[in-house]
Amino acid sequence: MHIPDGILDPRIAAATSVLGGLGFAYAARKLERTRTDQTPVLLGTTAAFLFAGQMVNFPVGPGVSGHLLGGVLAASLLGPWGGMIVIAAVLTVQCLLFGDGGLTALGANFLNMGVVGAAGGYAILTSLRQRLGGPRGLVISAMLAAWLSVILASGAFAIELGAAGRSGNFLPILAWMSLVHAAIGMGEAVITGLVLRAVLVRRPELAGAFEPLANGAPAGRKGLPVAAAFAVALAVAIFLAPFASEWPDGLEFVGEKLGFLANAAPAPIVPAPLAEYQVSWLGLEGMRVATAIAGVVGTLVVFGVAWGLSRALPAADRREVAAHAA
Repeated sequence: MHIPDGILDPRIAAATSVLGGLGFAYAARKLERTRTDQTPVLLGTTAAFLFAGQMVNFPVGPGVSGHLLGGVLAASLLGPWGGMIVIAAVLTVQCLLFGDGGLTALGANFLNMGVVGAAGGYAILTSLRQRLGGPRGLVISAMLAAWLSVILASGAFAIELGAAGRSGNFLPILAWMSLVHAAIGMGEAVITGLVLRAVLVRRPELAGAFEPLANGAPAGRKGLPVAAAFAVALAVAIFLAPFASEWPDGLEFVGEKLGFLANAAPAPIVPAPLAEYQVSWLGLEGMRVATAIAGVVGTLVVFGVAWGLSRALPAADRREVAAHAA
């Protein structure tokens, strides 16, 4: 659900860029207070997995596909602030390196998937978690929150589009976006549940007080196997992404149906070196191996970006982290 250049009114694009920048700055400031030595590599690995996962479009109906957004998954592992930083890293790399999502719409995409998807989804998750106990309750809460976060993010896009002078089409756009993304959200919920369940096998203590990995105790022998998780991300990029559904995703499907996609710019404002997840200079356009190569490059780059963003934050004093967690 990446908004391309040209769809949003320039004033709305500017406003969402400002709001997105403020949201990112706030998340970075909050993450700074809980950052530990393990936070950079955890954020990098999570970002790498989400990037690879978002490359795999899965069919959800005739002629329409969806892909992982990952806001609730990232927030459930890293907390809402770490989740927002991860989403920002993924969206930035997708935009600048692959032309997936417009530069003028980067703020809106972050608002929808980072603020609404990660932070808003985390708020839903914690609310549900208070009513459901145990590991199963945590997984169910995360799945429900993931499903709702996708629908809310699609609604946020409809509001942004409506504010861009399409108020006459607002209700049809909202209805279609919500309907299509309710189906996509089911896939999001399943993926979120499976990944979180796998993490809980290694860190069962997370199910108790629900303490995100990045804010918890240093990962020891029972900690998240970062190397294995990164290997899974690479495997997804190499072996699954090339076989992703070629049907349009939810936003593209609705945009073609209701006509607002006709306003999209014919090409990204900033030329992307690996546009459309292809490696043009190798002469492999349209080949699955090109998608795999682009996926590996993107996975490595997004890991580095998320790791670097977290490393740029000063490490908090361990006593301050403990006091904040308490």
